[in-house]
Amino acid sequence: MKQTSLVKQIIATGLLLYQKDYIYATNGNISVRSGDSILITATGLCKGELKSKDILSVTLDGKVKRGKPSIEMNMHLGIYKARKNIHAVILAHPFFTNLIGIQPGALNLGALPDMEGHLKKIEFIPNIKPGSPELAHAVKEAIKKTDIVVIHRYGVVTGGKNLFDARHKLERLEYLAKFLVFKQIIF
Repeated sequence: MKQTSLVKQIIATGLLLYQKDYIYATNGNISVRSGDSILITATGLCKGELKSKDILSVTLDGKVKRGKPSIEMNMHLGIYKARKNIHAVILAHPFFTNLIGIQPGALNLGALPDMEGHLKKIEFIPNIKPGSPELAHAVKEAIKKTDIVVIHRYGVVTGGKNLFDARHKLERLEYLAKFLVFKQIIF
């Protein structure tokens, strides 16, 4: 796929995630594999207001051609190196997943029909300093087992064959989390 099309997909995904409150302010980041490099959102920007110039190209070795990429660039690069079948990565901060994700075992895939089929497995890792090499390493190791990693009190990383796939996993996870939160309130 051409880089121009991928850039447009990243911009559209950023807007959609922002509108759904899965990312807020300048938090969250999005990347897509493009040959021997990745396209990734620049740091410090609202993902709901991205422009083409805000999507940066970085080699898989971490060489940035221009601009300052997300502080989680090394996490994204580690995921792409660990999983050749992942072509898109989203780090989001969905409210309900963060809320219920602080309770070990609370994200029960069996609570709703088809969630196990769609999401398969979720890995959980502790809250590690954002942007740190330790967080990048922990996510890289966890993503070897699944496409969804919940980071305690921080966010969710989803990987997919493309941005639509990564986004759909995130949307399903947040729907499940919202259902489980409301179920606790009602029952």
